[in-house]
Amino acid sequence: MNLMISVIICTRNRFDDFRKTISSLIIQSQLPDELIIVDSSESQQIREYLNSMSLPIKFRYFYTVPGLTLQRNYGVRESMGDLLFFFDDDVDLDVNYIAQARKIFESDIQNEIGAVGGRIVNLFGKQSDTFRFWIERKIFKFLRNLFGLGDLGSGYFRYSGMPTFPHALMDGQLNECLTGCCMAFRREVFEKIKFDENLPGYGLMEDVDISKQTLDAGYKIYYEPSSSLMHKESPLNRLNYFLWAEMTVTNYAYLFRKNWNRNWLRKIAFYWALLGLIVVNLTKKEGLRGTLSGIRNLKWK
Repeated sequence: MNLMISVIICTRNRFDDFRKTISSLIIQSQLPDELIIVDSSESQQIREYLNSMSLPIKFRYFYTVPGLTLQRNYGVRESMGDLLFFFDDDVDLDVNYIAQARKIFESDIQNEIGAVGGRIVNLFGKQSDTFRFWIERKIFKFLRNLFGLGDLGSGYFRYSGMPTFPHALMDGQLNECLTGCCMAFRREVFEKIKFDENLPGYGLMEDVDISKQTLDAGYKIYYEPSSSLMHKESPLNRLNYFLWAEMTVTNYAYLFRKNWNRNWLRKIAFYWALLGLIVVNLTKKEGLRGTLSGIRNLKWK
């Protein structure tokens, strides 16, 4: 089975991070057939860098207005591959990432699997090893899990619509939740769905929405831990904590109303999660202000 592979990278104002990502892409054991770059940077550095390089991959460069979901949809339209791989511009790929994900698609004779998610290996980053920090981390984890906000888990959606991500799991399996920095799709999936350009802000939780759309379109999602990478999470071009907390509330509420049955049990789970967002930010002044601002701005119905 000869499946053409397109890699789509959307970027904005992260030139140094972008170069490192490309460095890990061009040494893949399975090179993609094309690289699509959708740039919304304020400078021409990335365009000039690409034009000066002799890459072992055919690439096409496009410039758009800012917006992650808009840029991703643009990349889908301009790509030609049967398989579309999306990577953030601040990742470091394992050399076999693409090859291992491709195997999952190739072994799926019935084309039931519409998307494959990879594993992030640096889950916790650099952390202090003091006893006080250990206690604080345990309390914070307990509170997040109590309110259904913990990121890691089975890879399935909670009743509140909040996702869990399977990156701590070492066995490949079907799941429900993709992570935006490391996901791949069959092209045919995008004949039925697209990234939601109505998501407020830069598109926080766009991966949660595209996961639900993929499932609703009748496809399965597979988690393949041997397709691994490091997500460096560049500090550049990120929101301050107030705006991030505010957008978390705004986008979560938007997606809950859009994607989930609003029966009373789901509504209770939703409001419990909102309460949890307040509680886990009680010791973070800007995070609390942002969360409360997001809640005040909701259109209560």
